[in-house]
Amino acid sequence: MSEYVSPALDRQALQPSETLSRQALIALYKPMQLARSFETRLGRLYRQGKIAGAVYLGTGQEAIATGVTSLLQPDDYISTVARNLAGWFVRGVDPRHVMARWFGKDQAPSHGKDLGLFLADLKHYGIAPYHNGSMASWIPSGAGFALAFRQRGESRINVAFTGDGATSPGDFYEGLSIAAIHKLPLLVIIENNGYAYSTSPEHEMPVKHVAERSAAFGIPSAIGFGNDVFEVRRMAREAIDYVRAGNGPYLLEFKCFRMRGHGEHDDMGYVPEAQRAWWDARDPVTLLRTYLTGPGGFSEEEVAAIDEDCKQQVDEAVEYAQNLPMPAAATALQGVFKA
Repeated sequence: MSEYVSPALDRQALQPSETLSRQALIALYKPMQLARSFETRLGRLYRQGKIAGAVYLGTGQEAIATGVTSLLQPDDYISTVARNLAGWFVRGVDPRHVMARWFGKDQAPSHGKDLGLFLADLKHYGIAPYHNGSMASWIPSGAGFALAFRQRGESRINVAFTGDGATSPGDFYEGLSIAAIHKLPLLVIIENNGYAYSTSPEHEMPVKHVAERSAAFGIPSAIGFGNDVFEVRRMAREAIDYVRAGNGPYLLEFKCFRMRGHGEHDDMGYVPEAQRAWWDARDPVTLLRTYLTGPGGFSEEEVAAIDEDCKQQVDEAVEYAQNLPMPAAATALQGVFKA
């Protein structure tokens, strides 16, 4: 099944290129497991009819946001998409707050007017607001934040996460062009999960890898295996150092797999069973858990305790969200603006 990624990227056992303390390993595993537990519960709540609107999960992609975000400085910005919940948790976002957003409850800052997958909070978490619903718009808006950093003489960077499908709209090219011309501190992370909704890459772009598109802008790029959090960190560290040093933008493409449908309304019927099985055997959370209980030196009981803590946090988040009030009808038009 090496057609899903090149043999050089394929692995079923993690081999870290750095020496990490037990605390550092936990700091990687816990947000990944918390995101997995949260989204598993969220999917069930959706099917129970308790979540209004569509639900989009990042199951299978947790290692990318975790690995990249774990290396950033507190004042760096990130622009995230639907599948970067683990990165939010690395940044300290409270699971209760996220769950309340999914329930549409009366909670600042959106007061029930936004989906749970879109969070903008520069002050507390460095999570940048999104330009519009197009996932490609993270690139020009990210270039804008990076330009502000440059003009202020700040040693900060903006990391824009997006998917393979978002590299086809014009926003992607305009943003990269601006960033390349002005050598802006922008790191673009492409989570190539194999499908733009139900369209596979060979039907949406004429090149094999998204990373090949960076050549048109004269910026460096690299391709890695997104299910290996250690590989993600190794590559992200090099790219972050390059960008922060004032060399201009960098593009990283991580091959991964969306283990759920585009949204929970999507049954993934277009995905071959062999492809699902291949990626299931390389589940990023399972890979890291196996490493922890093997070379990492953790006992099964220690890792199980982390898993249980994550489950309890999700249970508490659901209870918290259910007990919050719904927004009052009189507030429906408050904070809503028309350009």
